Amino acid sequence: MLLRALRQTRDGLLGLSYPAACRVCGDAIESWDYGVACLACWEDPAITRIITGAVCYKCGAPARRGSLADPASGCNPEADPSETDSRTCGRCGPLPFSAARACGIYSGALEANILFLKAQPHLCRRLRDLINKTFSRHRSVLESDLLVPVPLHRAREHARGFNQAEILGRAISRGFDLPLDDGSLVRVRPTERHRAGVDSIDRAESVDGAFEVARPRLIEGSSVLIVDDVMTTGSTIGAVTRTLLEAGARRVAVLTLARVAGEPFPVRPR
Repeated sequence: MLLRALRQTRDGLLGLSYPAACRVCGDAIESWDYGVACLACWEDPAITRIITGAVCYKCGAPARRGSLADPASGCNPEADPSETDSRTCGRCGPLPFSAARACGIYSGALEANILFLKAQPHLCRRLRDLINKTFSRHRSVLESDLLVPVPLHRAREHARGFNQAEILGRAISRGFDLPLDDGSLVRVRPTERHRAGVDSIDRAESVDGAFEVARPRLIEGSSVLIVDDVMTTGSTIGAVTRTLLEAGARRVAVLTLARVAGEPFPVRPR
């Protein structure tokens, strides 16, 4: 009863720190647990696309009927995902990571809360539960020796005051008792924010050489899980992965809150 009363009090004060209206539809937000979107927008699959079905084994793209290579594997793309099915979408071959998974498509309530997370260092319960559930569901391909959040350049992190990828990494670290390494990987060159419509190869070139490993002894021989908020073309994730592999990482996997649908994968810059 006391816990219920405290939650009711907290939700009654929601408007003091959160917008009173859903940032997707404009209706009232019922609970702080939902962040900046209402429950209806979270639960409407036409608005917020959470990934629940079969996915590409490598990049985690949602599968469509007949969309995955190697149909001889016998997997039904509409069935629940199985990490024993190694079929891929055929588009992610150039990317160097071993496997990537995302909680959903960058849309609706998920998109609104990710944008808010970039401005405020608070991971609402819905996002926290979602990323923990996704990690648990795909643990066989994601579990690693170290969690490494994608770093911001020090100037940008100083201006923002926090790194949202580190907040996500800490949530997974606490939930699954996995070590978080937020110091070995550094962004040594600032990169411009990627805008919609920028060519995927230009994106890849913009992050080439942007990362370094400051503590290679901690990375060498380790399997690493990269954590970030959104994967767009995979340019940043690809650059981070190559940097870690060149420093001696044994394997690199990726977990993000969301992925952008329909983005082409880039060719590695020369």
